[in-house]
Amino acid sequence: MRQCLTNPESGYYINKDPFGTKGDFITSPEISQMFGELVAIWCTTEWIAQRRPQRIRLIELGPGRGTLMRDMLKAFQSFAPFKNTIVDICLVEASPTLRTTQHSTLCDSATTETEDGFSSVTRYGIPIKWYINLKEVPRDVTSFIIAHEFFDALPIHQFEHTQNGWREIMIDYSVPQVKTAVSLPGQTRSFDEDPKFHLTVLPYYTASSKVGPESSPRYKNLPVKSKIEISPESWDIAKELALRISEQRTPKAPTGSGAALVIDYGPAETIPVDTLRAIKGHHFVSPFEEPGTADLSADVDFTALKLVAEQEGHVAVHGAVEQGEWLHALGIGARATVLASQQSTPEGKDRIAREYHRLVERSGGAMGKIYKVMAFTPRGTPTSVGFGGGVIDRGDDEVE
Repeated sequence: MRQCLTNPESGYYINKDPFGTKGDFITSPEISQMFGELVAIWCTTEWIAQRRPQRIRLIELGPGRGTLMRDMLKAFQSFAPFKNTIVDICLVEASPTLRTTQHSTLCDSATTETEDGFSSVTRYGIPIKWYINLKEVPRDVTSFIIAHEFFDALPIHQFEHTQNGWREIMIDYSVPQVKTAVSLPGQTRSFDEDPKFHLTVLPYYTASSKVGPESSPRYKNLPVKSKIEISPESWDIAKELALRISEQRTPKAPTGSGAALVIDYGPAETIPVDTLRAIKGHHFVSPFEEPGTADLSADVDFTALKLVAEQEGHVAVHGAVEQGEWLHALGIGARATVLASQQSTPEGKDRIAREYHRLVERSGGAMGKIYKVMAFTPRGTPTSVGFGGGVIDRGDDEVE
């Protein structure tokens, strides 16, 4: 998965912009400005609940075209007390092509290359910097971190529980008819057709199959023939997000400061099984056809992220809840009504209605149902807005 998506020469994300109607898929921020606006409102309410820390860093993992951050920054202009605490923005992006697109979306000034990344200034005068890895981002101030459709692209391992224990499911290929029956040392064998990739269960154990399924009671007691998907890289990043929150302790914030918001698709409670998929041209295709030309993803195991964040990152975890439920709790219905009232044509009003329904619709495999939202906050802070909590001011009085 990592090679297909981020290989420096031919990875899917490295040399193309896959987003939008002309790309391979459309994300929630590309559907409507309302999505980014409500993420901004969530950040602001969480900031208020945490007694308004005075220095904030915004971090986004996998920022796409920069559309989500653009809409958030625009919305923050209506919340000057929060906006004025933002010291900088850090975007974690591996793709040079998408970094260029993000810069065009967010900035007017040129980028400057430094030893640890690229930097510029947004149209709102906020310093912005790009990094390839989250661990490179400084940890010196309170961070509000957004990970929208980020975890689904991280590599997974698949395992099957056999009579002989857990075995790893790997990628193999079938060999078509070979033009040259024997290849001499140093020669490349030539095929009549390209090799055909497919999944196969290894008959022997691997290091991963010895460790992965034994890492949690969730996997240990599953019956024979059970399959599971595990993403150790996702666990590592969830722990990193949580530690960035719990480490920011002050006299006013003894359990930490900051927050992380994860929005992605996957089951809220169950273990993902057989979810590796590929999307190209807005259609599902085989993951094994033309590797590197289609987007690969897998369902996010939200329960695994929750356990890692709570047990190793020492934070409170809220959710996962369905995207439609979360957006409604943040006020998408009222916002859609306002935007529709500002449209001068029936077509404009219909467009707002379509955008609203696409984001919150729950029927079938609609985005409002299959996408989930989860938040990490410091232990002991109020229940977060969108997860059953209200807006809590510094004096612990509820704000309308």
